[in-house]
Amino acid sequence: MAEFVIDNGVVIDDIDGVINGIARLSGMDVPDPLTIKKFVTNEESTKFYIDNKCSCKMQPDRDTVYLWLDSGFMNFYGDPIMISLLNNGNGYTGHYCGTMKELAGSVASHYHKNKKNIHKNIGMLRIKYDNKISKRKHSHIFDEQEYLIKSSNAESGSSIMEDIIKGLNIAYDEPVCQEEIAPEVEDNGLDTPEEPHMSAMENEITIGLLYEQIEHWKDYAGKLLGIIEKFNTVDKVKMKELEAENAEYKRALVEIRNHRVENNSGKKVENSKDGTGHSLLGQRGKILVLGECALDEKIMNGIAKTYGFERKDFVYETSYEKIKEFAGRISYGSRFSAIILGACPHKVNQLGDYSSIIEKCKNDVTLPNAYDARTLSGELKVTKESYRRALESVIEDLMDRQAV
Repeated sequence: MAEFVIDNGVVIDDIDGVINGIARLSGMDVPDPLTIKKFVTNEESTKFYIDNKCSCKMQPDRDTVYLWLDSGFMNFYGDPIMISLLNNGNGYTGHYCGTMKELAGSVASHYHKNKKNIHKNIGMLRIKYDNKISKRKHSHIFDEQEYLIKSSNAESGSSIMEDIIKGLNIAYDEPVCQEEIAPEVEDNGLDTPEEPHMSAMENEITIGLLYEQIEHWKDYAGKLLGIIEKFNTVDKVKMKELEAENAEYKRALVEIRNHRVENNSGKKVENSKDGTGHSLLGQRGKILVLGECALDEKIMNGIAKTYGFERKDFVYETSYEKIKEFAGRISYGSRFSAIILGACPHKVNQLGDYSSIIEKCKNDVTLPNAYDARTLSGELKVTKESYRRALESVIEDLMDRQAV
């Protein structure tokens, strides 16, 4: 178990277990530990000191038992994933990660008598958490690579501006603050009604009811997801029928686009037997699929075939280790007609002035157009749907190019 220092006296004693746990809960790629450290140390309100009743403070005191670190990542339901560290007297160490509710359940298993208070306090903590993170520059990490780029740009930009201002040696006069005089209110002899407010007990009850309602919604969402999963695994025949029907719709869409090009240019686009994809690439053109994929090549070839492509039309570079050495070879991009991007590693060799291989693919004028394979949630990941959408964009642009 490898140790990883987050801050002075704050140590994760099994960083591999933590980053794998975050990847499992979030459904994203395994994050870089340095990204978590950057988020915890740079963002506002990422450290929550917890006692044995799950009462939270933003600074430690003698009752603090745990330190919960906000990793920056969220699970499928939008709940923040926290890392729980135990107070060892000299600092905080640990490796357990989960949502606030899961961590509270662990606290309750150790302090049985406090279960009632723990249930109440965890609801208050989530409301407090939502208020605190509103001051952050980045509330959460939705895309690790994008977060690192944006946060690095912000840091470098502010430091450069500070140096410029300091170099000007401008002296600023202290502003003179004049005391504001409140306007006199004419006494008309009537009592001014007080603003209605809730007592502490009423406020606590209201928050508790809201939290229970939220939990009810989450349970209901879980049931719906279970039904969808059951439908996906049990009724295989129906799913195959729907996929076949969807493939027909895709073919029809390709034919409609092809018809549009014929009308615009007067030149007919030669079709392959299954569609237009292969004929649009020309004799030497290929599509490069770059980045880690949630699909194997056989499935991707099957999807591409519904758009008229052939197996020889694709070059797959989906191994993280191979991608790290691919930046130099990708510079010779004349043999590619398009690039479809999945999740790529951060550290890649021979990038030149580019900060990432994705930035290089999108901005290097010697390379063909690059297309993100993003899920509906915005994650850069090659799935069946994101791959279909990327192929559709490739076909549309190739058709437009022929129509010109």
